[in-house]
Amino acid sequence: MAQRISASGIGGNRSFSDRLVCFLVIGLATIFVIFPYFWMVMTSLKPAEEIMLSPPVWIPSKFMWENYIKVWNTVPLGRYIGNSVFTAGMGAVIGLALSTSAAFSLACFKTKIRKISIALFLFTQLIPFTLPFVSFYMMMHSAKLTNTYEGLIIAYCIWSIPFCTLTMRSYFEQALPVSLLESARIDGCSKFGMYWRIGLPLVLPGLVATTIFAFITGWNDFVWASVMLVDNTKKTAAIGIYDYVGQFGSNVNKALSMTTAVLITIPTMVLFGFMQKHLVSGLTAGAVKG
Repeated sequence: MAQRISASGIGGNRSFSDRLVCFLVIGLATIFVIFPYFWMVMTSLKPAEEIMLSPPVWIPSKFMWENYIKVWNTVPLGRYIGNSVFTAGMGAVIGLALSTSAAFSLACFKTKIRKISIALFLFTQLIPFTLPFVSFYMMMHSAKLTNTYEGLIIAYCIWSIPFCTLTMRSYFEQALPVSLLESARIDGCSKFGMYWRIGLPLVLPGLVATTIFAFITGWNDFVWASVMLVDNTKKTAAIGIYDYVGQFGSNVNKALSMTTAVLITIPTMVLFGFMQKHLVSGLTAGAVKG
């Protein structure tokens, strides 16, 4: 089978034209994805007089590194980034702690409400997140959780748990053979023991990938944070950038707005850099069963 697949062209003898087309497609896709970030970085380093020129200046004549110092001294980006890391991280951790146990139960135990539970989790993904916005805000207001980290973390958990549960359920179904669970049960392992000692170690790549997606969901949030948080010391990075652009977002200060965007992108780039190996293996886990 491996030889037939290799000979068919997946890893074997390809013609020069096939390779050329493949490289061109990959190159164009890479340029399409990278160009907005390239333009963002170049604009952040431009002098004010070069920002609105037509035709545009691709490479600034002088790199204005002081833009980064000016933005960092003007906006409490460190505080905003810390707030985003804390709220998005706690939302991801708490959401994963609850969703992995639910996913393990749905994947490994045939309960009477299993199909109903899966259908309800799927149904929640069809609801626009802004639809229950007013009712959720009123609940948080009644519980005195508005303008608090706790209220925002609860909001992130509510939206991450269904997605993480469905995702982790697929990983558990692919990684845990029935025979392994039966052997553990015969040896006297409890359900929690099967979950903690057998289930989680086998789905670690999928757990890392799902955690990253849950974290990014909270990190990129704007709507919930803009309504839930009023205190400037508690605002997240997305809200902080919005306030800064609203105050200094004229054409003259567009370079500074782009500078804030570059600075706010660095933490996620670092996260993906460290987690890239686990993320790729997690996304491909379960593609081949057995």
